[in-house]
Amino acid sequence: MDPATFQKFLWGDIFYNEETRKFTRKSEGGALPRSFVHFILEPFYKLVSCTISNEKAELAPIVKKLGILLQKKDYNLDIKPLIKLVLTKFFGRGVNCMVDAMVESVRNSQEGTRTKV
Repeated sequence: MDPATFQKFLWGDIFYNEETRKFTRKSEGGALPRSFVHFILEPFYKLVSCTISNEKAELAPIVKKLGILLQKKDYNLDIKPLIKLVLTKFFGRGVNCMVDAMVESVRNSQEGTRTKV
């Protein structure tokens, strides 16, 4: 599909039916996700959650499929530097402000555990 045409399907009340692989304006009772959620947010959330979970077995195939090259030592980084590295390599250096904001707002596991306990 042409990127300009695809871009038009991402905004508004347009839903994606994965079974028929077509876009529709009806959500079929809320069963279909919005196209923006399906194509943009869910993959982004999956990338961030796998990075935060710090599971090399889950993260390695995802970053490889996205074309992000990480060295073996990079997988051993703490969560904040790792997420900053992955997102910077994925989005490029032009979005450092977004990556920095995410790094600042994500707690490390020790702080989060203390807060919840």
